[in-house]
Amino acid sequence: MKIASIIAIGNELVEGIIVDTNSKYISKKLLEYGYKTKIIKTLPDDLDLLVKEIKDSLETTDLVVTTGGLGPTEDDLTREAVSKALEKKLIFDENLSKKIIEKAKKFHSYVPKIVERQAMVIEGATVLENPVGTAPGMLLKTPKNTILILPGPPVEMIPIFEEALNLIEKENKIYQRRIKTINIPEAVLVEKYKDIIYKYKDVNVATMASHTSGVELRFTGEKALVDEIVNTLSEKLKDYIYAFDDKTIEEIVFEKLLSKNKTVSFAESCTGGLVSANFVNLSGVSKVFKGSIVAYSNEVKQRVLNVNSMTLENFGAVSKECVEEMAKGVSKLLDTDFSVAVSGIAGPTGGTKEKPVGTVWICAYSRENDKFLTERFYFKGNRQTIRNRSTLHAFDMLRRILK
Repeated sequence: MKIASIIAIGNELVEGIIVDTNSKYISKKLLEYGYKTKIIKTLPDDLDLLVKEIKDSLETTDLVVTTGGLGPTEDDLTREAVSKALEKKLIFDENLSKKIIEKAKKFHSYVPKIVERQAMVIEGATVLENPVGTAPGMLLKTPKNTILILPGPPVEMIPIFEEALNLIEKENKIYQRRIKTINIPEAVLVEKYKDIIYKYKDVNVATMASHTSGVELRFTGEKALVDEIVNTLSEKLKDYIYAFDDKTIEEIVFEKLLSKNKTVSFAESCTGGLVSANFVNLSGVSKVFKGSIVAYSNEVKQRVLNVNSMTLENFGAVSKECVEEMAKGVSKLLDTDFSVAVSGIAGPTGGTKEKPVGTVWICAYSRENDKFLTERFYFKGNRQTIRNRSTLHAFDMLRRILK
């Protein structure tokens, strides 16, 4: 197994203006090629610091991947930093410059001369064409390791990186399995099943709790040992497990609906359309998803979803009775086999002693047998966290009623 390091470059990353999604994508993909990412660094546009960190990474890892800093402006310093770290010259490639300018002319009527900076190539580098933007990537190999230089925008980085993988020496693939669970706290899961989870010292174990995907167990090691642990836990955890490996809860629900040839709709209050938005991220979801109603006000709950006025008066919008009427109402309105309704108090205001902030009622409804699966939750966190957790459990309720 070889070791990789990733250096994400740019003041905008360090200052928190944008989030580094590249490193997550790269490290995950490198696992498939037998490279385990040892460290991820986020660095500003500082030449001396970049040179130092690149040198350090070249000393300790087999593959160094940089993202960002390949633009045409003076603060784009990655080319200069790598050339200094490797003690190699920067050479102007006239043919590359012409290609870059011609590509830029397709998008802009005027192309400034500074664009030519992107045609500076490190001595001995293989130039990696950018199919989207103007800044090419570069690949350099030294006697000890490889350095891959990529642009920062993900739409440019990903296709160059995918192509560059063909030029990187592939190692034995690292075997990894993931178990995704819900409705069981991380501490309880690990404590109760620790003898199984940590059965083999040669299997690396990682746990991760998330408001958007529940608790995940990740096992890395020899295939036979990892599979034994995963299979044993599958029997023990049963209904707590909603997916394995790269599957999301939305994908699991989609596949179940598709296999049953059934349709679904959503009635959302506190989630404000977040359940629907997550679902339509999936390609082909129109085969099972007819639509949703964001019924934020009581007026819409009554007028559109046919929630009884006495229900709202006697029990309130955040209640078992209300979400059940919302679920049945949207199922009838949009003519779907299944539906899910969510109503709660996301805060930070609006809570009471009886119904504090974080109180959320969720109902999954099956039209076929007029069955309701309804639960009340008390979620902690800020407004967005409560909405995220409500969305996750809305899909889980749908998953459960589909069984």
